[in-house]
Amino acid sequence: YGVEADAFNAADRKKSDDNIDLTALARFAPDATSTIEFGYARKTRSPNLYERYAWSTGGMAMRMINMTGDGNGYVGNLDLEPETAHTVSASFDWHDAGQEQWSLTLTPYYTYVNDYIDARRIDPADTSTDAFVYLQFVNQSAHMYGVDISGQQVLAENTQYGDFTASGMLNYVRGKNQTTDDNLYNIMPLNALLAIEHHTGGLTNVIELELVDEKTRVSQVRNELQTMGYGLFHLRSNYQWKQVRFDFGIENIFDKFYNHPLGGAYLGEGKTMTGTDVPWGVSVPGMGRSLYAGVNVTF
Repeated sequence: YGVEADAFNAADRKKSDDNIDLTALARFAPDATSTIEFGYARKTRSPNLYERYAWSTGGMAMRMINMTGDGNGYVGNLDLEPETAHTVSASFDWHDAGQEQWSLTLTPYYTYVNDYIDARRIDPADTSTDAFVYLQFVNQSAHMYGVDISGQQVLAENTQYGDFTASGMLNYVRGKNQTTDDNLYNIMPLNALLAIEHHTGGLTNVIELELVDEKTRVSQVRNELQTMGYGLFHLRSNYQWKQVRFDFGIENIFDKFYNHPLGGAYLGEGKTMTGTDVPWGVSVPGMGRSLYAGVNVTF
């Protein structure tokens, strides 16, 4: 560590970032059943302490620098610049005149990120695809685009069994490193959430179906893990009594095994870069059946 420590101590470590964020939104309602919004946002993020100031390329030290959960080792970069994201979006909202019976919202967006903080391998000759690797944070260019869709529809009102409403959300995002043509790390694949809500008196019940597509577009530089698609059922209920609300529910009702696309790599204790204790390629399993309950009191 001595040589690298001396070099780091002798370097110019003083950094000053002047970041500017701004947003602009225009909204237009051509009639009582539709609304259109157009937006632009500029958002900046300075490198954090680990990304900029972690200085050792020693194996043990690099393995302790991991904020992404991928199991790889990282070293910082004093030359990092803040990343700046420019996002343009549009939102199209259709609904009934009273905004009570049905609605559908479609929001496409595009983001370009200048000086995106990604990573490159310390050893350019390392072309492994099935091992933990050593990486350095670097500025590159990236872009993301996608669409969010949501909607709801009242199915029945004032029946002897109460009110019923259907709702749904669908999300898709694609992330690409334009410098390396690699996929961005930790991008959620196509996913959807469908729900039926039942309301009667102070009682509300919701049954949800969560659907997630397989994750095959992964970051090659990080040897990110692929995951299979899955579907989960959840049940949520709450009862409102005066100023008190009781919440209870069951997530993953059928206790289905799955690997969450953003769960990262399973490391365990005593993991080494050679995989002698925990092999590369083991995803962190998603939550099994989970029961919860809570009480909320308002004053």
